[in-house]
Amino acid sequence: MRDAWRDGKVSFAGKHYQVDGAIVAPTPLQDNGIPLWIAGGGEQKTLRIAAKYAQYTNFTGEPAGFAHKSDVLAGHCRDVGTDFDTIVRSVNVNAIVDTSEKNVNDRVQRIRDRLVGYVPESAADAMLAGTSGPDSATGTTEQVVERLQKLRDLGCEYVICYFPEAAYDRSGVELFEREVIPALS
Repeated sequence: MRDAWRDGKVSFAGKHYQVDGAIVAPTPLQDNGIPLWIAGGGEQKTLRIAAKYAQYTNFTGEPAGFAHKSDVLAGHCRDVGTDFDTIVRSVNVNAIVDTSEKNVNDRVQRIRDRLVGYVPESAADAMLAGTSGPDSATGTTEQVVERLQKLRDLGCEYVICYFPEAAYDRSGVELFEREVIPALS
């Protein structure tokens, strides 16, 4: 794809796929084509592919896991001759934010109650399982800022937040925008 994006035409004869004179037009505006985002944590293959081709990667939001995957990626970068610092490392987090722990718990309960109106309780609990713990951005604004600062200190440059209530209640997103983002700037 990189050759096709750069040159507008490519031929390739691989083990499983072959193309002869495939045309990509118009070519992307970016030099060398569209940046590749390779997400995943497979340490033998995925991170090696990321080291060779990616401009962006995506790891777990749990700090120790993020640090470990970063170290593995750095090793692969050394092996393939890529500058590790040119790859943006990111995380996906579920975010439920409020001003006090009681308010956070109440917010989580409201989300659960709403989910239970559409799915079985076990499914609602499974959906909400990813909103707690060290790999989430759930908590008071201060707790969320602290978690995200830890990730930033480990080299995370980009955070993708999922706000499970955003479709019907934007107050959590607005609080995040008003208090968390400026604290991280």
